[in-house]
This record gives sequence, structure tokens and C-alpha cells, in this order.
Amino acid sequence: MNNLYFYFSKIIAPLINPTNFLFISIVILLLIYTKIKKKIILNILVFNILILLSISFLPLGNLGLKYLEKDFLDKKKLQGINNIVVLSGSDKRIITSTILGHKFDDSKIYYLGGNAYLVKNHQNDEPSYAMNFYEKLNFDINRVKFVGQSRNTIENLQEIKKLNLDNSKTVLITSASHMKRSMMIAKKLDLDFIPYATDFKSHSQKSFLNKYQTFDVASNLNKFNLFIREIIGIITFKLISKSL
Repeated sequence: MNNLYFYFSKIIAPLINPTNFLFISIVILLLIYTKIKKKIILNILVFNILILLSISFLPLGNLGLKYLEKDFLDKKKLQGINNIVVLSGSDKRIITSTILGHKFDDSKIYYLGGNAYLVKNHQNDEPSYAMNFYEKLNFDINRVKFVGQSRNTIENLQEIKKLNLDNSKTVLITSASHMKRSMMIAKKLDLDFIPYATDFKSHSQKSFLNKYQTFDVASNLNKFNLFIREIIGIITFKLISKSL
């Protein structure tokens, strides 16, 4: 079942990436319409273009990410943390783990992840990259344990469960948009970790004018894609969760 989750997230999900799908659909429909001048094809083409424009110019992705991130804005005051679990991904996760590592001198960092790419090589090996990053941050690499060669969040947390860490003294670090799914998986595996989200993408203290100055169509599209990817991940997990 883990293999099903992996291949769905790495093969099927990119194919149904909303903006990829819309762009490809528009090109195909345009080519069809040049050959077959039918009104229904034109209507579908126009409809797809309107959807793409809406995603590009309206903050739909941002609103979706707010839904995913809102529960993790207020962080609990941490005390007596012994374990810092980091899901592989963005550099901000590693930076956040080092900050907490310096705050809790006796804590140990567990970096989870292997190589999630279908075609593997040394250039996309996440533990090697992370080890190099920790060293560049002058963090004591002896306090970092690299766990497993897992390919996705389910396998990551299954690996950490084998270590029997004290849940009450364990922090889970991942991106804010990914935390909702991560905590759902952790709960299913009876891991009662403390969520410590980083890399928030939807919450900003900028005024409307400042937001206008940084308006970016590409950013809107990326946020919408990220939101849909997480929703697909949540739905897929719910479908397979009974088998875990």
C-alpha cells in the first residue's frame, strides 16, 4: 500500500497538477478547434482559459493554503524538548531545526528522508545534502541522526516510530502547508508529536498596497498547485489509512 501511495504521489499527482492540466488542455483544445470549428469546443476552451486566469490573478491558492496553515500559526511554548524530528524538504526546515537544537542543548535531531525521485543519483540524495547543510551552519553533526531511506511522509514517520521516542518531548518540523497531512499520518501511527511549522506561505502582515507591489502571477499559480497537491495527498492518505 505504501508503494501505491508513493507512485500515486510521484507519477499521477504531477499529471493532474491543475495548471499543467489547464495549459495542456488549452493547447489541445486550440489545436482541435483549428480543425473542427464546433461551438462546444470553443466554449470548453474559453472556460479553461477563464479558470486559468482566475487562478493566476485571484488569491485562490493563498486562501487554500490559509486553510492548511491556520492551525499551526500559534506555536506552543516548548519546554524540555529531547527530540527534533525533521521531514526532508526545504532548507527552512533544516534552519528551524538548528535554531531549536541550539535552544535545547541536550536534544537530538532526527532527519527523515531518503530519495523520493523515480530516477536516483547522488545529486538528489536528500540526507547527503542535509548533512552538508548542517555542517555549513556549523551545527554539531554528531547530534544529527539520519533515519532511513524513506520516500514519502508515511514511510518517514513509520521509520521514526521504530525508534520509540518520547512523544511528549518530540517536536515535528515541516512546512506549514504540509503539517496538516503530516499530523494526520502521525496520529494514525500513534505518534503524538508537537507540531512546529515553518515556511508559512499564506500569512503576511503586508498592507494591500504592499501586496500589490509584490503581485506575481507565477506565485499565485505555484500556491494553487501546492494547495491542490496537499489536498490530493490528504485524500489519498484517507483512502489508504485503514491499511496502515
